[in-house]
Amino acid sequence: MKDVHMSLGKETGANGNPSPPSRDPLSVTPSANSNGRYSDSPAQLVYALGRIDYDFVSRSRRDSIKQKMREMREMRKGAHPKKPKDMLDYLDENPSDASAIQWTLKLAKTPIYIIEPREAFARDAYKLLRKFLRKQVTKGVERVSIPGVISGMTRDRSGLALPVVAPEIRGMYSWTTQDLVSAVVGPEPQEEDKKEEHAAKRQEVSNFLERVYYEIHNLGREPQERALNFAATKALQVGRVYEMAIREKMELDTIEVEPSPVCPPGSDCWDVKLIFFFPQCQVQTVRKVYRFTVDVTDVVPVAVDPVRSWSIR
Repeated sequence: MKDVHMSLGKETGANGNPSPPSRDPLSVTPSANSNGRYSDSPAQLVYALGRIDYDFVSRSRRDSIKQKMREMREMRKGAHPKKPKDMLDYLDENPSDASAIQWTLKLAKTPIYIIEPREAFARDAYKLLRKFLRKQVTKGVERVSIPGVISGMTRDRSGLALPVVAPEIRGMYSWTTQDLVSAVVGPEPQEEDKKEEHAAKRQEVSNFLERVYYEIHNLGREPQERALNFAATKALQVGRVYEMAIREKMELDTIEVEPSPVCPPGSDCWDVKLIFFFPQCQVQTVRKVYRFTVDVTDVVPVAVDPVRSWSIR
C-alpha cells in the first residue's frame, strides 16, 4: 500500500475563498501570570483522537487528594491517587474533585492537550471523562474523540506548556476499534455465501481505521485533520464505501483530504477521498475513487454529501 497523502498545499476552500487561517497556539509566546497559567490564545477548533489520562498540577495537589483518600472509610488501605481505579473510586464519592486534577488527551503516550470543561455543562463533561477513563481501565477502550475549542495554554506538572481544550459534549465518544467495526459492518450473516464478503468488509474497515490511528495520526487542529478524524469516528460512510469496493474486489491504496470544490456559503467543506486499486491486475491502469464531504465549520464536524465514486487512470 502507498502512503497516505494529505493535500495540505491548497490554501483555498470552496469557490476559491481562502480557508480560515490556522492559529496554532504553540506558535504564540504567551505571558505567564502568578499562578503559572497563560493568557488566552485566539480561538482554535479541535477534533482530536487519543486516550484519556490525568495528572496533578503539583505534588501538593496530589498529596492533598491522597490525604482525603486515607480519611475515607470507603477507600481500601493502600489506595493511591496515581492508580486510575483508586482515583475513579474516589471521584465517585467526590465528583466535584474532578476539576482538581488535570485531565489530558494523549497520542501515542504523549500528552497533546489539557482537557478543561467549562461553563454550564462542565459537570457533565467531567462525568464523561471519568466514564471514558473507567472504560479504558476495565473494558479496554482504545480511543476517544474530543472536539472543542482551544481556550488558552497551561503547564503540566513537568513544566510542559500544553493547549487547553474546552470540550464539546455532543461530540465526545469512546470506543474500541473492533466495536466500531462491528457497528459499521453489522452482525455476521447466516448465509454461508455471504460470510466471506462480511469477513472481508470487516477486515478492510479495520484496516482503514488502523491507518488513520497509527499511520496519519494528527493533532486534529487543521481543517483537513478534523475532517479525517471525524471520518474515523463516524465510520458509517466508510462502511458504505467498503461495501461497494469489496464487491468489485478492490483494496485501499491511498487516503486523501482536500478542499471541496462545492460548499454552501459560510461553510468549510473538505473531501475525504479513498482511492482503491485492483490487486489482481499486475499493471494498474485504472483505480477507483470514493469521496464523501465533511463540513468542519462547527466544533463538531458533519457529513454533508452522500458517497460519490468514479474511475481514474
